[in-house]
Amino acid sequence: MQRYLEPQLRRDLARKAVVLTGARQVGKTTLARQLIGQVSSASYLNWDVPADRAVLLRQSWDPRAALVVLDEIHKMPAWKPWLKGVIDAKPAEQALLVTGSARMDTVRQSGESLAGRYLHLHLDPISVREWCTQTGADPERALLHLIERGGFPEPVLADSADEARRWRRQYATDLIREDVLEFSRLQEINAMRVFVELLRERVGSPLSLASMARDLVVSPTTLKRYLQILQALHVVIVVQPWHRNIARSLLQAPKVYFMDTGMVKGG
Repeated sequence: MQRYLEPQLRRDLARKAVVLTGARQVGKTTLARQLIGQVSSASYLNWDVPADRAVLLRQSWDPRAALVVLDEIHKMPAWKPWLKGVIDAKPAEQALLVTGSARMDTVRQSGESLAGRYLHLHLDPISVREWCTQTGADPERALLHLIERGGFPEPVLADSADEARRWRRQYATDLIREDVLEFSRLQEINAMRVFVELLRERVGSPLSLASMARDLVVSPTTLKRYLQILQALHVVIVVQPWHRNIARSLLQAPKVYFMDTGMVKGG
């Protein structure tokens, strides 16, 4: 399916290098492959693939390729100065797309400056408008489908609700084992898993980290750090209460919502 970001991405690639970020499995690689199919020649290189890694380190991809896609390069040591050199040395007519998980969002503000060298785009889950365009469904039916399945492409497009639930169980496991641990270097994997489960039951309710900390036998500071990690990985959205008195609003409990509505547990 065509994603809402594709037209903007094509326009930006004609101007500068583009860094495309988003949550795990939100469709970044699929979008990149769709663009590859629209150009005369392209190179796709993924840092996680050993053969591609060797090409990346040597920078030996086809210099005549109309589009070069570099995936997961934020896992490369000192990737920012490396990418700066790649951008500065690439042919003017060559489009360069860099994709990576949400962790790239958290590090692109530090280290070697890339200011002025690229445009940043963030891919969100499938929207009601996208699903209506894809299937011809009316907005109400599309909304109900996305609330049930969430907005990530695989469960949304799954043939059955059982397949979508199976995907979600694996997604949650991979998220904790890989993204969260790599991002935070945490050892408290069990506490984090239970914390996510508790959040799933408290969506839209005032969030008391102190109360949850007592239940999990950890400090509120630890849970605050967990919550910040989940925000950085675009797993949850934290909504602070609004009040004309800013100091009072900061003292009130926020509410937490999942980016993937399918993660919400029904009452």
